[in-house]
Amino acid sequence: MKLPMKHPWLVLAVLFTATLSAVYLTLARPWTRTTPTPLTGTAAPAQPATVEITYIANEGVLISSSGKQVLIDGLHREYQRAYAFLPPAEREKIETAKAPFDKIDLILVSHRHLDHFHPESIGLHLQHNPKALLVSSQQVVEEVEKNFKDYQAIKARVTGATPPWKEKVAMKVAGIDFEILSLRHGTGRHASIQNLGHIIKLGGKKILHIGDADTAVENFEKFNLAQEGIDIAFIPFWFLLGTEGQTIVREHIKPKQIIAVHISPDESEQVTGQIKQAFPGAVAFTKMLEKRQY
Repeated sequence: MKLPMKHPWLVLAVLFTATLSAVYLTLARPWTRTTPTPLTGTAAPAQPATVEITYIANEGVLISSSGKQVLIDGLHREYQRAYAFLPPAEREKIETAKAPFDKIDLILVSHRHLDHFHPESIGLHLQHNPKALLVSSQQVVEEVEKNFKDYQAIKARVTGATPPWKEKVAMKVAGIDFEILSLRHGTGRHASIQNLGHIIKLGGKKILHIGDADTAVENFEKFNLAQEGIDIAFIPFWFLLGTEGQTIVREHIKPKQIIAVHISPDESEQVTGQIKQAFPGAVAFTKMLEKRQY
């Protein structure tokens, strides 16, 4: 339509109306906006798991992350009915470094008791896995030297490290950072046993294993573990059921995730129920070769 120029006000009115219509349509249709509306009150996306843990038996665990694997207390044999142990076929795999146990970089042993360690099992794995390294107490090293016939062939990959009680030492072996904590096993007949705890730093997490540490506050207080920011702690089940042990876990370790270990197969159902009452968020390892990701 052609408007006569003698009415300029009419032209301006038409243009003004058209402009307003365009603005209105743009605002009224949010799908045409180029700037997204921010979401409020939504949770941050979950971080992907960085560590996989495989329960072996008793206190044995395999920790895997970033192409590295650490085995703690996982090379032992049948000892007594009260202690979990791998069946023969699986034990043969781990001792001869067959899949899925063929990529272990570092072997740690808390102490020399046979429900945690067997010298021939250790020796066989080192013999079949030439990249694996063993770090443990002098007592464990001496047991391997004395009882594994081909010790000279693996000797170069065996390291003894036994700090004094209530002391620790930092190490880096096979590209893995960890600390060894000297934690008393107990008094009486266990007083002479060298028991080592470990803090493994892998996959951006701090993972604590305490072996069969004595449930005494003085055994832990010097390490200031509550300030370490422990992400995962493997705790013998009796710590979680007794008053003194519970105090250590709640006040002197304060882990984000508790995993109960050393649970007898004969008592697994009863003990797991008791653990859940005291620590509802705890995980109880009772099924051999089960896996968890964190």
